[in-house]
Amino acid sequence: MKDYAAKDIRNFAIVGHGATGKTILSESMLSNGGEINRIGSIEGGSTISDYHHDEHQRQISIHSSPLHLEWMDTKFNLIDTPGYLDFIGESISSLAVVDLAVVVVHAVNGIEVGTEQVWNYANDYGLPKMIVVNGLDRENTKFDEILNQANDHFGGNVFPM
Repeated sequence: MKDYAAKDIRNFAIVGHGATGKTILSESMLSNGGEINRIGSIEGGSTISDYHHDEHQRQISIHSSPLHLEWMDTKFNLIDTPGYLDFIGESISSLAVVDLAVVVVHAVNGIEVGTEQVWNYANDYGLPKMIVVNGLDRENTKFDEILNQANDHFGGNVFPM
């Protein structure tokens, strides 16, 4: 395994409300980083991070999953977390050990209860946050409305990149 200097390592948690696409986003990152050769399927039970029988049966994440990839000579350690509030402890404990919270928001549903909760926990840990609006290729998406919601809920420091 390659040794990395601390300046070449990034640690982040992928958090958000349930069913926002956190696991598939994680799979996409692993695929683009060359760690896996195909993106798994929630329905098919073939995702890397959903490894437990209960996760396959329920088609949701129950446990946090540490994953890693290398991109442009930088090692990225990411944690795919469950979104359903029954398992919020997994997200909270993951946020305690990372440097950034990647908050995933569903492009149709917008800011939800779980979004607010993980945002507040990330604030408690003093973490910077990045919002990813996922699923913009679907019908009835509302990016501008989500941007306005985010500014209303989280303060005026939210801006598109």
